[in-house]
Amino acid sequence: MAQYLRQRITASLPVIVGVSMLVFLMLHLVPGDPVMLLMGEHSAVDKVALERLRVTLGLNDPLPVQYGRFVWRAVHGDLGRSIRLNLPVTELVFQALNPTASLALAAMALALVGGLLLGVIAAVHRGRLLDNLAMFFGLIGVSMPSFWLGFLLIFLFSVRLGWFPAIGQGGWNRLVLPALALSLAPLAVLARLVRSSMLEVYRQPYVTTARAKGLTERVVVYHHALRNALVPVVTLVGLEFGRLLAGAFVIETVFSRVGLGRLAITGILNKDFPVVQGVALLVAVIYAGINLLVDLSYAYLDPRVRYA
Repeated sequence: MAQYLRQRITASLPVIVGVSMLVFLMLHLVPGDPVMLLMGEHSAVDKVALERLRVTLGLNDPLPVQYGRFVWRAVHGDLGRSIRLNLPVTELVFQALNPTASLALAAMALALVGGLLLGVIAAVHRGRLLDNLAMFFGLIGVSMPSFWLGFLLIFLFSVRLGWFPAIGQGGWNRLVLPALALSLAPLAVLARLVRSSMLEVYRQPYVTTARAKGLTERVVVYHHALRNALVPVVTLVGLEFGRLLAGAFVIETVFSRVGLGRLAITGILNKDFPVVQGVALLVAVIYAGINLLVDLSYAYLDPRVRYA
């Protein structure tokens, strides 16, 4: 197991480095000067101060030198300082991580519970009304953009009914609507995958044997069939969590939540290179860690899986 962990961590490093390099190049290829944005109208007057600030920030150095400096600092836990706010990027990123993580975890919990429930119901009642209703709901979930669903939820539950606050953050009641808007798409995908996996497992000989032993249908479904059907589902959960982090950026804008999404968008608009690079690096590390946990969970779900 220890050897497998080392191999997986080593394999994740090129992905993290590739993401950081791609984001770095894209930021520097987009037109615009962060120093001119920072100085505003004074940039056209005081050229000497403009150049001095650019040198101080290291923006006159060649791109390989700038990227190497960023990597060296990141390895030592320093993501630099924000050009716009003059604050440590590490502090800004971890302050914004908590709201985004809360939103993503809440949405994933809703997606898992709802997806497993709908998928099992559809598989158990294959070809009947409940199966058709569950799959129709899944089709709606896949087709409807999360931001559009967010607007609908605000209009219905905030404007019309007044049950939940429309914007902001601070309590569980402000987390319900954005989590619902973010969870619908992964919930629908998980439900369809659970259904197809359950139907495939139902055809296996050990399920027939379990029924022949006289076990109840509940035991057959939840103890024998569902556990073995979860292996491809867990793989999808790792992929969907990455999509949830990306979708959280949009949902945070819709519901005016302060998180990594707001921080990244503000950094992009202000050409604040260190902030955007810090957010991208953190998201890449989280995504790699989630996929490592997914790989480790295979051994628990399927005893036939063994790692060297």
